Amino acid sequence: MKKIICANLIVLILFSLLRSQELRGTWIARDQLGTKEALAQAIDSLAANNFNVIYVNAWSRGYPLWKSEVFYQHTGIYIDPAFVGRDILAEAIAEAHKHGLHVEAWFEYGFVGGYELYYPGINGKGPIFDAHPNWVAKRLDGGEKDNSNFYWMVQTRKDVQDFLIALALEIARNYDIDGIELDRIRYSSTQYGYDSYTDSLYRLENNGNSPPTNYNDPQWIRWRADKLNEFQARIYDSLKTYNPKLNISNAPSLYSSSQYTSYINFCQDWAWWVNNNKIDNVQVQSYVGSASSFASILDYLQTLINDKTKAYPAFAVKSSGNLLPLTEIYQFIDVTRSKGFKGNSIWYSNDLRGIMRNIRDNRYATKTYPPFSTPTWREFKDIVLISNQSKAIRYGNWTLSYVAGYENTTLVAQSGDSASISYYFDVPVNGYYDVYAFIVPTPDQSTNVKYVVIDSAGHNIFVEVDQTNSLNRRWYKLATVYLSKGRRLVGILSNTGISAGKKVRADAMYIKLNRKLSPNVSTDVLEEKDLNYNDYELHNFPNPFNSFTTIKFTFPQNKEYNLQFYNLLGQKVKEISGLSSSTGINYVNIDSTIFSSGVYFYTLRGDKFSKTSKLIVMK
Repeated sequence: MKKIICANLIVLILFSLLRSQELRGTWIARDQLGTKEALAQAIDSLAANNFNVIYVNAWSRGYPLWKSEVFYQHTGIYIDPAFVGRDILAEAIAEAHKHGLHVEAWFEYGFVGGYELYYPGINGKGPIFDAHPNWVAKRLDGGEKDNSNFYWMVQTRKDVQDFLIALALEIARNYDIDGIELDRIRYSSTQYGYDSYTDSLYRLENNGNSPPTNYNDPQWIRWRADKLNEFQARIYDSLKTYNPKLNISNAPSLYSSSQYTSYINFCQDWAWWVNNNKIDNVQVQSYVGSASSFASILDYLQTLINDKTKAYPAFAVKSSGNLLPLTEIYQFIDVTRSKGFKGNSIWYSNDLRGIMRNIRDNRYATKTYPPFSTPTWREFKDIVLISNQSKAIRYGNWTLSYVAGYENTTLVAQSGDSASISYYFDVPVNGYYDVYAFIVPTPDQSTNVKYVVIDSAGHNIFVEVDQTNSLNRRWYKLATVYLSKGRRLVGILSNTGISAGKKVRADAMYIKLNRKLSPNVSTDVLEEKDLNYNDYELHNFPNPFNSFTTIKFTFPQNKEYNLQFYNLLGQKVKEISGLSSSTGINYVNIDSTIFSSGVYFYTLRGDKFSKTSKLIVMK
């Protein structure tokens, strides 16, 4: 009977989890990217109010918002001039993943290559058009700029398509991103498509006939839409081949309850993408002012696609510039749910600032996760606060500082006497983890602050951080390392080697599972299943020490081993080798003769095994 009750309970829990899956997405546009603090505040608010996916502007006005080698190869420019020294994607990932939020890189401008009013480049159109003048899309009258002052790239050109695919693949390769959302994979209007390349291609495929001068000719719309479909298939297949776990989405539009407006007005046949499995899901945007109009559009939406679980209705809370009444916004969400769609994306984050709490309290009362994901996809993480002295263990002299950091206070150590902090994490599962330190720069701090990151194989990664550089503030990624489950020492911060009169500031650290490297947490990537690190004790006593210390460790019997000692610069200062154990329990006495005051690491190495610990010399 107990087994039956337990089984029924499990079924009910699983059913509840399935019902709880709901997309709650929003777009973070340029107006919240001005500072790291503004971006962090936006993300913190969204997480606190139970949103679960953010689309962060990444390709905007003809510039990448990350340091792009692809863009540099074409233009000699790495990043949007307004964001030099920053990396919007890296910042968003660090801030969002600590909350469990999913991040998608939003290619807001798609085929738009330039904006006349924004860093227009040499020819007034944008740097990509300085490099490739023949990439500019044209109307029948020869005009290029559209009514929004945008210049579009020629959609039919393979080199243009290759450029956009390369940008997206660069993100997929270099970032632990959850998805890529494409946008403006369409024409500015049906008036475009009359550049010389598209003209030649059309003639080649249509018995030498030129494109119709009636830009709304049905066959001409169909031909352009098919070219966009071919591109969408190419970019989707390229990204999914590289990383099948990436969520590839798009933000098309639907403005009518009876007409396929994106196709008619923009040659965009996004329903084909859904029905032919060339998109994982779409956030279909409808700019309407009433829930009843929205409901009619959703009814029509269901007639366009075969699988409505791939479509998430999106709406604007300021559809005509004025904020919708809260009761109307609630009805938009209710209509979505009542018609069987699994959530909404709401345009956009900045417009939600004053009403997010209302939406949470009335419609998003509990946290949930996106339907295309799993409950634990972004839940493997741990934050060690500097105030938590059981996990951030202090050695030497640290002074409480009221310069606020991740919490209200931080800690400061001066040059001179040895001081360090060891950060112990509760690693939730085996896998590769990104390791971050929270940096609060001030002018009186050191430019070469030493951090050490220790993986579960005992390898040490030494990282120097300039704690005076304002560009390094907030979450600074130190390294990506493999960590095995359990409580373990992952990071050490010390004042070793800093200049006289300078300070080191200590604050929080955090780890998060890197899903690009660990897409399946049950897979032991390093194939170390025969090793159980908990079986191997390694510590020294006393610690800190002045004249001598004893290292105690357990090791398999009749196995050779050696001990290696390193300073904080990674330089080997001592090695004991060619030794073997006969009892499994070993003691080695170490005197301080060759050591100066400071922090050192010692690594126990054997066949297919190593483990690291720390000793502190105080003379």
